[in-house]
Amino acid sequence: MRVAIVSHHGRAPAGAEFALTTFVDRFPSDIEPAFFLFEDGAFADQIRQNYGAVTIVEMSDRIATSTRDNLTGGAVFGSLGLASRLARALMAERFDAVLTNSMKAHVVGSIAAKIAGIPCVNFVHDLPTGRALFVLREASRLFATERLACAPAVARNLALPHTTVVYTPLDLKRYRDLPPAGLAKRRLGIPDDGLPVVGLVGRVARWKGQDRFVRIAAEANRRADARYAIVGSPIFGCDEGYFGEVRALVERVGLNDRFHFIPWQSDPTDVYAALDLLCNCSEREPFARVVCEAMASGVSVVCFDDSGICDAFGRAEGVTPIPAGDDGAFAMALAALCADTLGTRGLGKAAARASQMLDADALTETFANVLYRVAGQTSRPPSPTVRYASST
Repeated sequence: MRVAIVSHHGRAPAGAEFALTTFVDRFPSDIEPAFFLFEDGAFADQIRQNYGAVTIVEMSDRIATSTRDNLTGGAVFGSLGLASRLARALMAERFDAVLTNSMKAHVVGSIAAKIAGIPCVNFVHDLPTGRALFVLREASRLFATERLACAPAVARNLALPHTTVVYTPLDLKRYRDLPPAGLAKRRLGIPDDGLPVVGLVGRVARWKGQDRFVRIAAEANRRADARYAIVGSPIFGCDEGYFGEVRALVERVGLNDRFHFIPWQSDPTDVYAALDLLCNCSEREPFARVVCEAMASGVSVVCFDDSGICDAFGRAEGVTPIPAGDDGAFAMALAALCADTLGTRGLGKAAARASQMLDADALTETFANVLYRVAGQTSRPPSPTVRYASST
């Protein structure tokens, strides 16, 4: 079975790309993927290295610069031309299914698949609202065959039939043998002085809430001493200015000696080994991969209860849910956890146990069977043989 995988990301991979490639690494031997991206770059090179050729169907600047919060009519109209070019590329080969993996790809790829007469599956990782949700929902309803959602909250937000929840997959073995905490801290430049280390990990972007994390940390630090780490970098140029705002805010709240800015790590094991707690301060985070990785590493999590993580794990030990938007309650909970390091370690062990439901090998069976179904083929368990070098 040949599957065309469509994403608009070609420069730098984020959580959705890591989730996708974790599944592709474990595809049964009879599923052959072919990648179609809307831009070239580091992620496209990674795909070439791990899976072979990539077809670049280049998007216009108008489409590239549009966001879910700034979705213009011109970008939507321009997507029709891009869909036409993608459809021609799909029809030049034989495909049994199309799998889309990003917001722009869901819209463009679903239309292109319909033109080409190929069944389409949208693998949705986002919680859009307003116009962006309307466009996504209508494109998926009219042109896609089925949907995969990374969390129950994402499926409810779509509110479309034929939607299967498949959680963000992890290779759990990767997070079992972490380096000693002291060694990890030295490698990251964090003093090993006995203070708990609280981190926010992920792409630096306004909706990810790095500035909110700084304000929460400032309040929590009045009650309990801790060190704080922001791990990540801006991926898109528009976020560079925001990163500067976050650094300036750290200086204004007087926490320069407690905050550590660490660039994005391709191997995150040192980060999770160094952390005692992980915070997620995003607005309506669909299902953060870094939170899942932290849990698998034995790090407990504090997050707002409108996130996909709380939706899935909110009743499990190891995850502390905070009412959405209540920064004061977040700071109080964080301070209490920092003051009780022994109890926090116990919560970390509980988080590791809860993360077992994210085992990639088990989740791949569900993922692959949706592809078989839309392609009209018989469901079967995935082959235990991994055909590709790991891309994560």
